[in-house]
Formats: sequence, structure tokens, C-alpha cells
Amino acid sequence: MSQLLKRLQQELSTASDPLVKAELLARISGNLARVGQFNEARQCVAELRRHHAGEQSGHITIWIMLAEGLIHLYCDLNPLALDRVNRAQMLGLAMKYPAAIAQASAWKAHLEFENSAFDGMVKSIRIGLQFAAVDDHDSRVRLAMVLSNAFMISGDRPASQIWFMRARSHAVKNGDQASIEALLYNRTAFGIASIRSERCIEDSLNDDLVVARKEVESTTNLQELTKVAALTNHIYLWSARLSILECNFEKAIDDLASSRRGAPFADYNFSQQTIDLEMAYCLAQIGQIDESLLVFEAINLKSMGHLDVDEQLVAASMLHELEMLDDRFRRVGDTQSHLEQLKTKYVSSKKALLSSLSEWSPE
Repeated sequence: MSQLLKRLQQELSTASDPLVKAELLARISGNLARVGQFNEARQCVAELRRHHAGEQSGHITIWIMLAEGLIHLYCDLNPLALDRVNRAQMLGLAMKYPAAIAQASAWKAHLEFENSAFDGMVKSIRIGLQFAAVDDHDSRVRLAMVLSNAFMISGDRPASQIWFMRARSHAVKNGDQASIEALLYNRTAFGIASIRSERCIEDSLNDDLVVARKEVESTTNLQELTKVAALTNHIYLWSARLSILECNFEKAIDDLASSRRGAPFADYNFSQQTIDLEMAYCLAQIGQIDESLLVFEAINLKSMGHLDVDEQLVAASMLHELEMLDDRFRRVGDTQSHLEQLKTKYVSSKKALLSSLSEWSPE
């Protein structure tokens, strides 16, 4: 059990104020969800509802909604997570309840980042930082983490590292091991995502690949040590995609097979069709063209249109390479033109994101 959970449970055992107890129980629930203990997290919410059945306390309702939101998020990436967190933020603002506003805004910013809703994310970060107390480490670690991730995918690695260290500082002060681990996971995931996209623009990222592989190995070792159950299947996907960049296609095929068996993944940056395309790409690269075509012919390429622009860019690049490798991979449409359009869109979106983050860019 983490220091944070131990402290929260100790505080809960001595608390007498109903609102304080509700906040503590909700925070315990959220932290349990973050480490994959979903049944225990749901039991906390059930206890909250049982103890406060029939009450009309908006304050307690907020904490229940936040706890439910985090369970939806970490259990199965359910869209209801954003609905619950958004409602908690609105109710907190209406009630002028700073602690809840900060907490809800921090998680709302997190979810908006995950959904590439960057305008909303920026607004939520502003609200969160405005209402978060100096010692509100729960909110401040999440806000700093979102900023670190956002700077990473926008290409500003120095700024990302500064916010990474700020987030880590709040997590250490809070005894929040789950956030420390999440920081490492995020740096690995978004670092690889950035490299994959940038490789479609320029082919000069070998040094970044070495750093990324070390981070994947560190994250894998951490996962083996902690045995945290939430979202761990992503490690196979990160490793597979990095192996593709390293041209280690046999290893990529093995890791892709492992990742496709895992769940959950968010539908804005993952689809079974994408995994199949990557599998077909790898098979083709090692000369197994017929096997690759069998996989490729079953892919519904139109289903990838809902993905984030960086994922669409990588898919378009693979499609173009496959087409250049063998005419049998050719589909209707000009893959070169589509690829160039996505390159332009990706570069433009990255610049826009970086501009929106300027007020938090370290001097």
C-alpha cells in the first residue's frame, strides 16, 4: 500500500466531519482505481452512497461523482468519466467550493488532453491552477502532469521535463507512488508517440530511439516490480511501436500480438484496424508479403478516420510505404497526397498546441 493510501485511511479512521470523511473516502476510491483495485474502489463509492443516502449535500455529491469518474477512466476508459468529472466541476463552481473545483478541473484537463480537446484542456488548467491551494498536491500533481504531457507532444521537451519535475515534486510530497509511476509511463508513451509522428516528417531521430528504448525498459521493470493492474497492456504496444521504428520487425510482431489481446485502449489512439495495419507492415518488411496481404485485405481503412491526427499520419505513412513495396497493397485514392495533407495538418496542430501553452512555458 502506498504512503498516500495509508495516510488517507488513517485520516479517515479519525475524521468525524461528514464532508471531510466523504472527501477522504472519494480520494481513497480514486487512488484504488488508479492502481487497478476496481472492486475496492467501487466498494468505497457504495459506502459513500450508503452513508449519505437521502442527503441533499452538493459537496458530497461532487466527491461521489469524482470517484465514479476515476473508476470509469481507469477500469475501461469509459466516456462516462468525462461526464462525471465535468458535472463535478460545474457543481463545484456553482457552490464556490475551491477544493472540489481544483480536483475536478485537474482531472477534466487530463481527460481533455487524452481526447485532444486542447482548448478545453487549457481552460481547465487555468481554472485548476486558480483554485488549487499551495498544498493541494492531488490537484497540482495532475495539472503539472498534463502540462508535461502536452509540452512533450508539442515538441518542447525541455518545458516538458520542467513540468515533469514539478509534478514529481508534488507526488513525492504527497507520498503518491501511483502518480510517480504514471509520470514515468506518460513520458514513455508520449515520447514514443512524438517520435513516431516526427519520423513521418524527418528521418533523423536515432538518438531519440536510444533514449526511448531505455525508458521502455525502465517502465517494463517498474511494472514487473509494482504489479499494477491498470492499463499495463499499453507497455506491449509502446514496445511494439518502438521496435518498428528500430526496424526490429520480428519483435514488433510478437509485441503487437500481445497488445491486441490486452484491454482497455482508448478509441481515439487505438483501433484493432491500426494493430492489423502495423502487423501487415511488419510482415511485409521481413518479406512475408503473402501473409501480410492476408492481414491487410481484411482491414477497414475508413475506420481509422476517427483517430488523432498523429495516429492517422503514421497509418498513412505505412500505407504509402506498403504501396511502394508492392502494387497489391494499392487501394483507391492517392496515398501520397493524403500523406502530405496529414503532414501539414499535424505540423499545424502541433504549433497551435505549443502556442496555447505559452503562458506556462518556463522562462
